[in-house]
Amino acid sequence: MTNSRIMNQTPSTAPLDDDAVTMGARIRELRRSRGQTLVQLASATGMSQPFLSLVERGHARLSLASMGRIATEFGVQPGDLLAHRPPRRTTSETTDVVYSAHRDRPASSGGARSVWQLAELPGGLRGVELFSAETAFTEFGVHDDDEFVYVLAGTLEVGLEAEPGGSVDDALVECLAAGGSITFAAGTRHAWRAAGPEGFRVLVVTAPAPGRVL
Repeated sequence: MTNSRIMNQTPSTAPLDDDAVTMGARIRELRRSRGQTLVQLASATGMSQPFLSLVERGHARLSLASMGRIATEFGVQPGDLLAHRPPRRTTSETTDVVYSAHRDRPASSGGARSVWQLAELPGGLRGVELFSAETAFTEFGVHDDDEFVYVLAGTLEVGLEAEPGGSVDDALVECLAAGGSITFAAGTRHAWRAAGPEGFRVLVVTAPAPGRVL
């Protein structure tokens, strides 16, 4: 098994930040609700048990691709692992309203990565707002939904697989400043990074690919 690259390779005596704690607690909650051990989760996702233990305690951070693998194992969206849930929303069978005045706004002075839940339709259209200051590609991510990304602030660099099975180190890079956007069809292998330490903030909307059985 191979570990994901993490922001801090040396375990510390304190969690990395509040976002790492949020993600770790959510993964632990989902794992325990399934009656699954850390060893079983490690085997299912191709990550080591010691690394996942650090993640659950907020001492290590998953790459976006690794978040995708764990989310797939739990049957949730990747953003669910890290997303700050809105404290006020109104939901019915046909609508979901998230009140922006009553949720925290992303700030570039925050942690390495933060995700905020936006409105969604169960099993369908879904939105998150994401801030990241990670400046290196780690590994390609891939998921079953079509995805639309709009850059709200900063500069996002997107790495696209140059050829099937190619390395992230050889990725074709698209650079998107604020106002730029990109779409990914389901199954497209891609990676994200910030162009500089100021990070980027994006709106991400996903929806099941046409013909996908939910």
